[in-house]
Order: sequence, then structure tokens, then C-alpha cells
Amino acid sequence: MDLKEKPYKFVVRLPLSLRNQIAEAAKYYRRSMNSEIVARLEQSFSGLPLEGPTEELQPAMESFFGRAVSTEEEQLVRAFRRLPTAKRHALLELLI
Repeated sequence: MDLKEKPYKFVVRLPLSLRNQIAEAAKYYRRSMNSEIVARLEQSFSGLPLEGPTEELQPAMESFFGRAVSTEEEQLVRAFRRLPTAKRHALLELLI
């Protein structure tokens, strides 16, 4: 976050268990809960294209060709979606 940028206040409701996990992580990394949440959100969006469709933000895939998607398959798809377009095309050329 740009230091000159004024932070936007946003209220969110969390399950108690998730709030406790955030508190523990914040304590471990010696930062405030707010800083922990911001850091984790920034990390989750890093590598995503700044422009283009929001398909990269879709929730977990439930099935692919009528069967459950494995963790490895989901990781591959998510990594592929984070690649710039030119690298996607290059990878497809190698695989196909």
C-alpha cells in the first residue's frame, strides 16, 4: 500500500475461529491484526493481472470433466491463470 494513500476503513464480520487465527498470526509476525489482514490480502492478489477479466478471482473449482479436481490440478490452473498472456501461450505451445 502506498504510504501517501489514505487507508479506507472497512468493517467485516469474521467467525470467531478465523478472528483467533488472525490474532495468532499477527502475534507471531509481530504486527497488528489489521496489518496481518492487509498483508494476507495483498499476498492473495499478488501475481494476478491488473487488467482483464476477473476469472482469476473465482472460488475453488469443484469438478472438471465430471470428476473432482485434485489439489495439484487446482494449483496448476491457478498458477496458469497468474501467468502473463504471452507466457500462457508459450506454455500451451510446449504442452500441445
